Amino acid sequence: MQAGRKSRILIVNAYFDPWRSATPTRLFVPRAMAPYYLAGYFNPALAEVRVWDEVYHGALLDRRQFEWPDMVIFTGLTAAFDRARQLLAYCRHFNPNVVGVIGGPIARALPAICDRVFDYSCQGDVEEITEVIEAVLSRDHVSDASALRFDLTSPSMGIAYLETTKNCNFACSFCSLSGEGRAYTAHSEHSIDSQLDAIGKAVCVMVLDNNFYGNNRGSFEWRVKKIGDRWRRGQFRGWGALVTGDFFKRPENLKLMAENGCKGIFSGVETLDPALLRTFNKKQSLSSDPLTLTEACAENGIFFDYGMIIDFAHQTVAEVDDQLSGLLADHRVPLPGLLSMTIPIAGTPYFDKAAREGRMMPNVLLSDMDGQKLVEWPKEPVEKVVPFLRDLLKFRGRKRALTRHTLAHAWHWRKHFDLEQTILAAVRPLHRFGWNAGIGSPRQMYQSFKEPPLTYSAMTDQLRSAYQPQHRLPSRFESDFEPLQVTDENGELTDQFQSARVAPSSIAV
Repeated sequence: MQAGRKSRILIVNAYFDPWRSATPTRLFVPRAMAPYYLAGYFNPALAEVRVWDEVYHGALLDRRQFEWPDMVIFTGLTAAFDRARQLLAYCRHFNPNVVGVIGGPIARALPAICDRVFDYSCQGDVEEITEVIEAVLSRDHVSDASALRFDLTSPSMGIAYLETTKNCNFACSFCSLSGEGRAYTAHSEHSIDSQLDAIGKAVCVMVLDNNFYGNNRGSFEWRVKKIGDRWRRGQFRGWGALVTGDFFKRPENLKLMAENGCKGIFSGVETLDPALLRTFNKKQSLSSDPLTLTEACAENGIFFDYGMIIDFAHQTVAEVDDQLSGLLADHRVPLPGLLSMTIPIAGTPYFDKAAREGRMMPNVLLSDMDGQKLVEWPKEPVEKVVPFLRDLLKFRGRKRALTRHTLAHAWHWRKHFDLEQTILAAVRPLHRFGWNAGIGSPRQMYQSFKEPPLTYSAMTDQLRSAYQPQHRLPSRFESDFEPLQVTDENGELTDQFQSARVAPSSIAV
């Protein structure tokens, strides 16, 4: 690090796009906000911070970005470990003195290999970055305010983000939070106020909490009214949050949120099959009928959105097809905003059970676990499931029904929604399941063009083009472009993967 200039900090949300596109996904909501919270811990008088989110900005391919930083910090979902390792290799090649740091789900799920690859591996929340800042730079480089650097999110399209709680009070078997086992806690009033101040004026605020409702009613009501006070002052036009199914058991909850400016709610319905919900240990969603919840929300002027999970290890093609056809046939019910395969995320109870029961396919890579391909043996023949899955995820053969349903749904609820909510109801499903333009920089579009076609099965998918270095690198970096393999040719967990999961006692240096 050169004297006489600010320290250069690059914070990267590493990402492998499930569709193998290297171009930006600008309209995906919510955005990854961990990089912007991390940025707030650096003193802006002594450190210049840049953020690159590979979801929002597209694949990081620019050599100038790799040459620039003194410190590069990575976060991302567990499946992005290989990508973070590749990006660190580029940074180390172009700047041998760069300090590599990783945290978040990747570091917590794969602590041992993160200790070996990165200079610092953080197991805690974003606050732990202060220890790294002090160790590498100085105590003076730690910001006194530690407020969200929302100024770095531009262009934000008028959407701001807020976190009022951490973790979740439930333990769904497939959720990475269950594997981490960290307590559900609420932010302090100072933290929430600091975030709201940093947001400034916005069109809407998305609350990022894994469960905004939680298990403390007093805290829930206080946080709703806190946000509502800013809404009444005109800081934003409305806000939305994610809640669990138990939220809807008390009708007064919807009334309270509506009175305080809430315009949208997301809840993880996950599946219409009660037996599968019990398999997921998601009993809080057993009464989450999408139509009932949609009607209850609409009566309070709130837009309802939800996610659905497909699990061919427990469901047949006919069962999944019937569920989707039923949704398309009833325009009163919105289509799911998230449609994904069950992901056996490393460290979760679901993953451990799938491995014990021999449900994992052979030669599965960590990067295969993106929710858009088979990584577990289905209960029906693979050759039957794969073509159905391919068509399902793209709504192939259902585009006309998709358009009819979307427009009819928006029209049906128009009297309960304002104009912005009605437009959202009409546009969201078409964007989610329709055509993606795939526009980015020429290099990003060329990278997408080079990708081998998807097969929707971990057993037949070819490696992404990212596993071939995009810049000429010395041979010592070859291992950084080898994929982390979860299962061997027999479907058993590999020794490499098992050793990657050995837990450390504290922050690794």
